[in-house]
This record gives sequence, C-alpha cells and structure tokens, in this order.
Amino acid sequence: MIYFPALKTVHTGDLMAGATPLIDYPGGGSVVEWTKTLDRVLTLDFDTVIPGHGAVTNKAGLVTYRNNVEKLRNRAAGLIHEGKSQDEVGKVMTAEFGWAANSLNMQWSLPGMMAELK
Repeated sequence: MIYFPALKTVHTGDLMAGATPLIDYPGGGSVVEWTKTLDRVLTLDFDTVIPGHGAVTNKAGLVTYRNNVEKLRNRAAGLIHEGKSQDEVGKVMTAEFGWAANSLNMQWSLPGMMAELK
C-alpha cells in the first residue's frame, strides 16, 4: 500500500483487486490478516483509492471491499467449522463469491483458507 497524504490518496496494490481477494498463501498471504491490514489503511486520511485492479474509487468503496473480504472469510470459516470438505467450500465460493472453477482462487486461496481457518 502506498499513501500519498498531500493528494489524500492511497494505492492499495492487490490489497484491493477486483470483486474478491486472491489470497496468495504460497507467498505468505492470509485472509485473517487481510482485513486487519485494510483496517489500518482505513485509519489514514484519504478520499481517493487506486486499487491494484479495477476502477478508481473512494474510502467508502474500500470499506465495502473490506467488508466483503470479511464476509468471505466468515462464510468460509463457518463452513470449515461445520466440517465441510474443500470441494464443498469451493462450490460455495463459486456460487456466492464468483470464483471460477480453475482460478488461482481455487488453487491458492481455497487450500490456504482451509488450513488457516480450521
């Protein structure tokens, strides 16, 4: 994340990218730490958000994105705690969060969440 205080702008890089995060577990990513990091970003004084992918937005847009990440994490955690298999959790991620069947989300994020959120 890069903060430009004089411009009241943050560039989030891939902390905000598209509609749902690609959690790079092989690179050390964490769905739990994701929202914590976004919470720290939200303490800054800014109006404009330049995401890693997608349209330029504002602080409210970043709040919405952050809340969607939390919703995804909580949904996955609930399913995992219910004893759902990786395949079952993957089907929910596809249906509710738009993950494509052979996407990096399924290859990286899903197995990582299964381990992190157990």
